[in-house]
Amino acid sequence: MSGAKAPPRTDGLAPKDGLRALRTLRHGTAGLYEALEIARAGLGNVFELGFGRFRPVVVASPQGLREALVERREEFSWRPEGDPAARLFRRSILVTDGEEHDRARQAMAPAFEPARLRAAAPAVLAVTDEELDGWPAEGRIDAVEAMRRVAWRSFERVFFGYDLRGGELERTLPGLLAALRYIGPGLWVLRGRAGGVPRGVRPLEEHVRGVIAGRRRQPAEPPTMLDLLLEGFDEEQVRDHALTMLIAGHDTSTAQLSWALHLLARSPEWLSRATREARQAPDGEELAGLRSDDLPVIDAVLKETLRLWPPIHVGGRRALRETELDGYAIPEGQRVMLSYFLAQRDPAAWAAPERFDPGRWLDGGGAPGPYTYLPFGRGPRNCIGAAFANLEARLVLTRLLQRFDLAVTRRPLRGAMGATLEPRGGLLRVRRR
Repeated sequence: MSGAKAPPRTDGLAPKDGLRALRTLRHGTAGLYEALEIARAGLGNVFELGFGRFRPVVVASPQGLREALVERREEFSWRPEGDPAARLFRRSILVTDGEEHDRARQAMAPAFEPARLRAAAPAVLAVTDEELDGWPAEGRIDAVEAMRRVAWRSFERVFFGYDLRGGELERTLPGLLAALRYIGPGLWVLRGRAGGVPRGVRPLEEHVRGVIAGRRRQPAEPPTMLDLLLEGFDEEQVRDHALTMLIAGHDTSTAQLSWALHLLARSPEWLSRATREARQAPDGEELAGLRSDDLPVIDAVLKETLRLWPPIHVGGRRALRETELDGYAIPEGQRVMLSYFLAQRDPAAWAAPERFDPGRWLDGGGAPGPYTYLPFGRGPRNCIGAAFANLEARLVLTRLLQRFDLAVTRRPLRGAMGATLEPRGGLLRVRRR
């Protein structure tokens, strides 16, 4: 476009920075977020990433994000043809555009109304207690594994009206993990196109189809999200939307809660403050009625967790026509990565951006400017489940701290970029009160 310049490219990095970026990939594509930080430091908030045939333009500036998410959103497609997400989710809400997407969002919207979510709070607490009952009186837990069970079961109970437990959960788990590996960064990035959905995903798909069939035979009252989908879509469309919402809805909560536990375990001050607040709160059903304002420290911990390690760390787009973002030329067909991870760690916007500091959210604090904090996206296609994710995280973390002591640890902690951005920091020590 007239006046727009080409984004700087990562092959233009200083040699020492290029080598540092390559070294971050010694762990595979899971370390890609570290390479992005190095590239941003050397090239700025808009740059072209060179990685095999994967050459997206990365956008992390407030102006570029505003344009992509709101002002120029019609110039970009969400559907990543050839990517694993499009192959697995097919024609679901996450990977379709325009009227097709809007129809699905409108159908599901009643399930996410505030009154419905408040009514769901006891179910989340019940699942949390059931899972915590199975923890050791004193021992170690894998935070990701433990929080995945809570988030997965909570999602199905609230939005499918289904009580997943025991043997069925264990039989389905390998399929869920296979799906997450498939849609995360992998060798397909180098090839530029994904292979077919692996056979290992079948247990998950069979589970979802079984839940759909059961709900069709016996609708719930009031209707769950799955009931709403069954009222307006055919069998295959329901499969696409239900599978997508299950994977996206539980995996983001898994990552946020896992990070919160790991970060608290490495911050004695904030662990003490959050634990004290949790134990001063009601420990029965009254907890379900508390709002974020009633638990300001825990709310700040969760917000800061989302800032440092946003599970939805990137938004993928493809330019439908020649356009520009923040003054940089974006050719037709160009893949674009909207990096919420980089935006939320921008040293030009955030003081000490690498530091875990929930205090920045207390006493009226907040994001330093528009489009500097986007853990659930922004604009008309922001995350439909954001309010539930916030409610769930607040309830689960509070209940966990009420029932267990979390030990402080100094073990190294790093992220792994997969379907979401999850922690890799070993086991955590817990002790039942």
